Amino acid sequence: MNRTKLLLPILSPLIAVVSALLVGAILILLAGANPIAAYTTLFQESLSTYFGFGNTLTKMTPLLFTSLGVLVALRAGQFNIGGEGQIYLGALGSTLIGLYVQGLPALIHIPLTLLAGFIFGAVWGWIPGYLKAVRGVNEVITTLLLNYIAINLVSYLVQNPLKAPAAPSPYSPLIAKSAQLPIILPQSLAHAGILLALIAAGILWVLLVRSPLGYQISAVGFNPIAARYAGISVERTIMLVMALAGGLAGLAGASEVMGLKYRLFEQVSPGYGFDAIAIAFLSRGSVFGVVLTSLFFAALRSGANVMQRSAGVPVTVVYAIQGLTVLFIAIALALEKK
Repeated sequence: MNRTKLLLPILSPLIAVVSALLVGAILILLAGANPIAAYTTLFQESLSTYFGFGNTLTKMTPLLFTSLGVLVALRAGQFNIGGEGQIYLGALGSTLIGLYVQGLPALIHIPLTLLAGFIFGAVWGWIPGYLKAVRGVNEVITTLLLNYIAINLVSYLVQNPLKAPAAPSPYSPLIAKSAQLPIILPQSLAHAGILLALIAAGILWVLLVRSPLGYQISAVGFNPIAARYAGISVERTIMLVMALAGGLAGLAGASEVMGLKYRLFEQVSPGYGFDAIAIAFLSRGSVFGVVLTSLFFAALRSGANVMQRSAGVPVTVVYAIQGLTVLFIAIALALEKK
């Protein structure tokens, strides 16, 4: 029985992924394609080819940053559904520093631009944290609604004051070269943002597992009443973790601007903030699990278009697999709780 309890957190995500791939194989058969050939193409392209792996790392960067933000909030019993909006605010903050702060060496400009992305995202995460801690407003509602405010705010700015001169579509001018993240795989899209995301994962692991603050966060998530009796400020902890969650998602937006697009676009994120929720739940509260699951979701996104061209399988099948993975892990969690 004890062995079963220890293995469940490891087995249930694996079973969920395998089940989703099996159902996905049925969908591929219905589309008139060979599932084995389709999956082989998808994962070979995204993980074993130079440019495909570079593309996977590029997509993994915002997923990992934002998933870490969802994870740290979950540790305190808070549901951060606002990763998408926090990505947009982080992208906005880094764009403003990248555009309007000039003449700095890259050694100073890059950290300053990243810090701006973190702060903008952290403020956007702190707002629902404050409303939850002080006013008792449900954070699911506030974080969800703040997504739309952030998206429309960025849309307005790139269509009006931040729009590049003579731009054919809404986007800002290029940020300064001194604010751009270096490419780590030559002639690919992979940039230094993935290294920063992995460092952030390591720091977060130390924070959650090896520090008194991590104990406070876990105590608040496990039993806020007992935490309060132990002298822990529940309100302060909630505001802190929500700000940290927003800051991590803000770094995702900053990395998209600084390492990939070099400017602010109207559509900064293709839904990374929502994928991050699934990744965090699938990882079962493990930082290492978030890293692996982010890689898996990034590989799905990276190889989807190649799979469509080579095997004739619609990209929507990949999104169905992602959704099925979430569904199966939710079923596993429900059964485990029962």
